[in-house]
Amino acid sequence: MGLLGTIILLIFIILWCNPVLKRHREMSGYIDRKTELKALLFGLFPATVVLLLCQFALGWLFKLARIDDNGILICFMRAFIMYGIVEEAVKYGFACLVVRRFERLKKIDIMLIFGFVGMGYEIAETLMIGNLIAGIGRGIFVAHIMYQFIMGHFFYESIHAKDMGDEAMAGKNMILSLAIPMLIHGINDLFCEISGIYIDKVSKSGWADAPNSLTARILVCIAMIIFTNAFCLIWGLKLAKKDPDVEIQFPLPERRHKT
Repeated sequence: MGLLGTIILLIFIILWCNPVLKRHREMSGYIDRKTELKALLFGLFPATVVLLLCQFALGWLFKLARIDDNGILICFMRAFIMYGIVEEAVKYGFACLVVRRFERLKKIDIMLIFGFVGMGYEIAETLMIGNLIAGIGRGIFVAHIMYQFIMGHFFYESIHAKDMGDEAMAGKNMILSLAIPMLIHGINDLFCEISGIYIDKVSKSGWADAPNSLTARILVCIAMIIFTNAFCLIWGLKLAKKDPDVEIQFPLPERRHKT
């Protein structure tokens, strides 16, 4: 089912995500298709491997601590630590590897690089765990791309503030570039985890015999997942339209010594 979900995701990316990215690409100043492909591959392979290793280690620690595998606590820890914090930190690191190869970039260039890293990971994760429903949901909302669009925006704001000599604002925006995607990602996955527990309970007893309160909880979780993803999608696209042509400069340390 992971393959089917991935095929559905790719269809959505080609039919609606690619035209949206194409419009932003037209405003791009310094990156080309090769850079986009490199960012996508960074998200598809190295970032995925690192994330799997980190999540395996955290999963082992959770089991070692004998945390209830079907409790709210483990849902919270998986959502915010394994998925929110770890995934966004790793994707941030690999996106920075691509971004830092340039001395000058437009804001939209940075957001596209971050977005393509997110796209690569979106494809890899859907292939590993996605089913038909997940493929459709991921295809519509492209959550990982939007997490990285938001991350790229605040990363740009941080570098821009540093160029202007405002170190306090630079530090604030650098924190936001990680904290906001981590928080949104964690909230979304928390409702995914909780809904999974409720759906598993209903599946065992049968939907016809399921209490109304349990069905209502599932519907609330699904509504929150849709709301969180829709909010992220709208906000990410809105940020991409804000001052896309503004350029920033961030020479690498070794280049500073040479000049």
